[in-house]
Amino acid sequence: MKLIVGIDVSKKKLDLSVYNGYQHKALFINNDKKDIEKMLRSFVSEKDDCLFVMEATGVYHLRLATLLHEQGFKVGIINSLIIKRFAQMKMIRAKTDAVDAKLIAEYGYEQKVSLFQPRSIERQKIIKILRAIDALIETKEGYYNRLEALAQDPLQVKSVIKSFKQLIRNAEREISKFEVELLQIVKEHYSDVYDRLLSINGVGVKTAVVIIGFFGKFEDFENSKQVASFIGINPSPSESGSSVRGRGRISKKGNSYLRKQLYMTSLSAMQHNKSCKEFYERLVSKGKEHKVCRVAVVNKLIKQIFAILKYERTYNQDYCKNCLAS
Repeated sequence: MKLIVGIDVSKKKLDLSVYNGYQHKALFINNDKKDIEKMLRSFVSEKDDCLFVMEATGVYHLRLATLLHEQGFKVGIINSLIIKRFAQMKMIRAKTDAVDAKLIAEYGYEQKVSLFQPRSIERQKIIKILRAIDALIETKEGYYNRLEALAQDPLQVKSVIKSFKQLIRNAEREISKFEVELLQIVKEHYSDVYDRLLSINGVGVKTAVVIIGFFGKFEDFENSKQVASFIGINPSPSESGSSVRGRGRISKKGNSYLRKQLYMTSLSAMQHNKSCKEFYERLVSKGKEHKVCRVAVVNKLIKQIFAILKYERTYNQDYCKNCLAS
């Protein structure tokens, strides 16, 4: 790319730095569709040689990236931790929106940035509904806790207790409606993927829906190690020379929602998935801690899921362990 546009995204405004490898040109506009479209008109003639780069900052960056993509511009999304390390490497101590936009632009110019491809509408819906279900479950548990606390109170107010019970029923009803909607979307648009996922012993309905929503058929991943890194379940050793031998941990620099879901799924895999069960028992026999073994099972399960979907295979519990390519 001949021109990199680094963008620091916030709720109300966008700081831009237009960089050609030699000098920066600073711009800032309101973060609304009208101003963004007006700004983009000045880049139309350079569309083929221009790359817009921004940090991943939640819904705000996603809205902007989707709009740019719809307008036919190339877009790159960078993990905010990468930009932080890039700033440290350049020994930049100032922290302003304009400085961040410059850093993002320079990183985009110097490093290879993967191009943004938005998820399908159906997969976006799946993720939003999953998030809503989790929020409702958390709310329902809060109401249950309130009821338990009220049950210990010597003064019982029936109207208050009745109200909390009704709120719990309402939450359960909404959760059920969302679950039906999720299955309708999945069976209508991803029935083949859904069936292959459920064929894997230990993978249940929710895990299958989560995988479809976040990964589809792993079109954006080349191997299972990249998937593990995205989730944050990959090993993060701490060693240096002969004196530093820190305890190894998982990185946790990834999607916490996926990490939690797959960690829970590992319990089922350890019981019903033949290769995962044997793998877990082998690690336990070597004296490994339970938590370490479960993380290892998650990684093995990721390899199975990746191979089944990426290469459109049919799951076979007696399949040669060396044949499930990572």
